[in-house]
Amino acid sequence: MQEQTAKAIILKKNKYSESDLIVQFITQSGEKFSAIARGALRSKKRFAGGILEPTHYIEIHFKKSQDHKLSVLLEAQMIDDFHKIRQSYDHIQLALHFVECVQKVSQEGDSGSANLYNLLGHSLKTLQEVKNLRKFRLHFHVKFLHQQGILETEPWMFDFIKTSIMQSDDIKISDIDLAKYGKFSEESVRNYISRAERGY
Repeated sequence: MQEQTAKAIILKKNKYSESDLIVQFITQSGEKFSAIARGALRSKKRFAGGILEPTHYIEIHFKKSQDHKLSVLLEAQMIDDFHKIRQSYDHIQLALHFVECVQKVSQEGDSGSANLYNLLGHSLKTLQEVKNLRKFRLHFHVKFLHQQGILETEPWMFDFIKTSIMQSDDIKISDIDLAKYGKFSEESVRNYISRAERGY
């Protein structure tokens, strides 16, 4: 195994044994992979206080597997925990939804998802200050589906596509349209993720 360092966003974690975790990341290069963090539930030095949580943006030092086995996470340091997201339950749930979308459609070992990494990172950062969560959710969905190349573009989508996710509050939309297009985007994302999970 070759030791490497990368910046990454945590997508998922699972308890593996009494003290180990399996942690899934997407890195700044767009690669998604999983690594075992041995002793993570006991180590306060290598994996300090709750660092290995989904949504956290961290720097990881790891041994990368070359033969389809699990990589080994050696150490992690916090870059940004997006702490303002925790200002409300709704913010937390939306952040976890963004993470789930990326986690479900990206492929393990795939190194071509830099756009997903960037969208997720910018969305988590902006979510800390965003005012309209329903509009922000819709904006993320449109960006997400557009990036994946499955969106049949309609006129109402143009502002959402061309506007940076970080300027989401600048988009004007009526409550009626927000409800209508929000429902459309929810169904589209749900169907796409379902197909992706089945390998279609």
